[in-house]
Amino acid sequence: MIVIAILGIGFLIMIHELGHFLAAKAFGMRAEKFYLGFPPAALKKKIGETEYGIGFIPLGGYVKISGMTREEELPEDVKSRAYVTKPVWQRIIVISAGAAMNLAFAALLFFVFYWQGLPEYRATVNVSAVQADSGAERAGLQPDDRLLAVNSVNSDEPEALRDELRSHPGQTVTLTIERDGNQLLLPATVGLKEGTNEGQLGVVFDSEYVGNHALPVAEAATLALSDVKFITGEVFIAIKNLFISEKSREGLSSPIGIVAFSSKTIELGWGFYLRVLGFISLQLAIFNLLPLLPLDGGHVLFNIIEKIKGSPVRREIFERVSVVGLMLFALLFLTGLMNDVQRLMGPGFEIQP
Repeated sequence: MIVIAILGIGFLIMIHELGHFLAAKAFGMRAEKFYLGFPPAALKKKIGETEYGIGFIPLGGYVKISGMTREEELPEDVKSRAYVTKPVWQRIIVISAGAAMNLAFAALLFFVFYWQGLPEYRATVNVSAVQADSGAERAGLQPDDRLLAVNSVNSDEPEALRDELRSHPGQTVTLTIERDGNQLLLPATVGLKEGTNEGQLGVVFDSEYVGNHALPVAEAATLALSDVKFITGEVFIAIKNLFISEKSREGLSSPIGIVAFSSKTIELGWGFYLRVLGFISLQLAIFNLLPLLPLDGGHVLFNIIEKIKGSPVRREIFERVSVVGLMLFALLFLTGLMNDVQRLMGPGFEIQP
């Protein structure tokens, strides 16, 4: 599962770099290298004027386009095809094409998720978890128990059993459970749900997959586009909250956590995995368009500034702004890494459908 998750994220990076590559080629720029991962190269092969390769460091990927900086020395026959000699609008398209590919791919994955069918689950009376310091824990209920009845209410519908528990706050009820093929009777004191007059035992029921509900093409496409719009808004809110909310920073993950979470979704089914992969692809698109160097959005911003002022931005300014951006990303990475280490040492990366 971990290998599949890593390959999936690697594919998203390849899609991103492919966007830059195809746009550069479309405008006649020379693409010297197309790499998945960073050097040194594990594998490489030159086809035409482009060297294709896989780097030993699997943390990203890149396309090297001739003339990305004015200080770069180029052969005379290449100068007319250099990035810096092209109109600003072409440069902006080339830089933005990676994020555009990720956004389009996310929409495609969301569409496939809905078109192939929404996974449907049915709640069961199997116990998946028992809340700490609850009536269920004190009664001796355990995960994997099967709750057959509460008092005289015998049902395989969890809601019927919950209704019986809700009607007995603070009272003792008799639970009929099945454990390892044997039936047991357990007395349990029902707690009181906070802010209500309803009883609560403190048991979490499991669910089982019952099939997929496929949607028509038009409806699937509409829902996919709605997802793109909604998730984009939520990602921007999350980015803002990183700077003002400690709780938001605690939810940050590093690539380790992203791989772990996405590998867990594979266990829930390929539909869920494709949806999560689409979510990661959309995040990658949005993150790369933030107006910070060395991200794509930073390059777009500096191209716009250059167009407005009518002259190139000095290299010293470009490098100083890049250092600030790199320090910020390093801080975010370390925060996410520490969060992931705490998750690994604690509850792990469990996901429920």
